[in-house]
Amino acid sequence: MSFISSILGSFVRLIYNILQGSMPEEPASISFFALSIIIATIIIKVLILPLNISQTKNQKKMAKLQPQIMELQRKYKNDPQTLAAKQQKLYKESDYKMSAGCLPMIITLVVLMAFYRVFLYPEQYIFTEPGVYATINKNFFHIIDLDLPDKSLVMPLVAAVTTFLVSFIASKNPASQNAGPGADQAQSMMKSMMVVMPIMIFMMGRNFAAGLVIYWTVSNLFAIVQQLITNKIVKDEVEEVNEK
Repeated sequence: MSFISSILGSFVRLIYNILQGSMPEEPASISFFALSIIIATIIIKVLILPLNISQTKNQKKMAKLQPQIMELQRKYKNDPQTLAAKQQKLYKESDYKMSAGCLPMIITLVVLMAFYRVFLYPEQYIFTEPGVYATINKNFFHIIDLDLPDKSLVMPLVAAVTTFLVSFIASKNPASQNAGPGADQAQSMMKSMMVVMPIMIFMMGRNFAAGLVIYWTVSNLFAIVQQLITNKIVKDEVEEVNEK
């Protein structure tokens, strides 16, 4: 994890140096440090996009399978073991991978943990020269120092709301409907996480460095837009299948 943190820290520093060298003066409301975090987050999310596109393609496969899945559910509603076996066979024949959505989530979690170390020890991972970190501006609008928690609770609240929206919009994905055995349980778990996760993020955001909370919020905003597009693509696929 330290190796990944070193890479992320160097990346943030590179962006900081570019901003510092290309802009005549630092904006009063948003420091170069804050801008570096935001830009680094967006670039990282863009780099992960190929995995998300693969996930979307997988969800489109699920959309095409919906009529067959519903027929299997109707035919074997009193025989869950046979239903599960038939469903697995259908997935295999259609090259649908149930685990396809895990990799983007794992990468997001790894990056979050690595960034946590970066913001916990910025002088070790970003500004390695002695005394440099103490001299730079670290403000972001009302936040005076991104190295410290946002005591106004504005950013933790925004992070919690965007976390809820990510889960809420993801739950509206048509590919998650009627997905066979375990679908109801998965939906129930998703609804629970929709409540639990925002509360956890808010509580953690009260104590974490504001820089980390900004990373999480920007990442969520990107994910919201991405999920809205994904939902639209999958919805169109479902409607096309239903029309046939």
